[in-house]
Amino acid sequence: MLHLPNNPVRDPSSAPTQDENPMSKTPWRTAAAVAIMAALGVGFGLSVTAQAKTQTPSNKASKMASSTAISPELTAIKNAFELKFENSKVKTIRQTPFKDLYELQLNKNELVYTNAATEFVMVGHLISTQDMRNLTQERADELATIDFKSLPLAQSFALVKGDGSRHIAIFEDPNCGYCKLFRKTLEKTNNITVHTFVIDILGDDSTAKAKKLLCAKDPAHVWDNWMLHGKPPEDSADCDTSVLDKNRKLAAELGVTGTPTIFFENGSRAPGAVAEEEFQSLLIKASQK
Repeated sequence: MLHLPNNPVRDPSSAPTQDENPMSKTPWRTAAAVAIMAALGVGFGLSVTAQAKTQTPSNKASKMASSTAISPELTAIKNAFELKFENSKVKTIRQTPFKDLYELQLNKNELVYTNAATEFVMVGHLISTQDMRNLTQERADELATIDFKSLPLAQSFALVKGDGSRHIAIFEDPNCGYCKLFRKTLEKTNNITVHTFVIDILGDDSTAKAKKLLCAKDPAHVWDNWMLHGKPPEDSADCDTSVLDKNRKLAAELGVTGTPTIFFENGSRAPGAVAEEEFQSLLIKASQK
């Protein structure tokens, strides 16, 4: 899966090598090792140098007003945490199954843990030793779920294969090597409708290619030919490509941070070039009524 802004420097239109493919190293759903660290999580929106500040009456009233939907105990923990880490907005807070341990969802759905006195912050995966469930990953999957029916499909184009009875939505960049790798899996999949949301996140060349492909007479099949065979459109002309701006905004709203990102009918998502066997399993699960 390609992430910005730290993509490796290489030919953007080429497929990734085995070493470059994140699926060969760290599958997205592989249970992580216990990595709970008593640290101020860099990358988790926490201000490492933040110090507790004096809470003014107006500041206190503002914080309390935003916490009316939760219990006084959780509100107090939330407020204390935000006082210590002023750059971290707590979106939700709830108690975990473990005594005096609370889960906090921060600015960008990052999950961290603290106790009632906010004496520490734990960053990492919380795993229950009773059944070896990765509670952090389960919660992250839950937060990543979307309402598939609410997607603005008018901003995408549809490739229908077979009876088209199963649906996925996918965010792709025309220069994304991992997207091209995943298209080979889609090529082997029948009875599916692929709704492609084009985003141009890999530079000016991606923008130019995206516009040319979008303006073809049959963008769905032209896009598929480009991603699979590198065949550019022959019938492209100037057209309205403002959908690119709309799709970038939509991607940000959905928390799409790289390509490809796949959404299934049940609202679940899978980032990266998902292996064929795993994709087929996810597709069957998502298509069950």
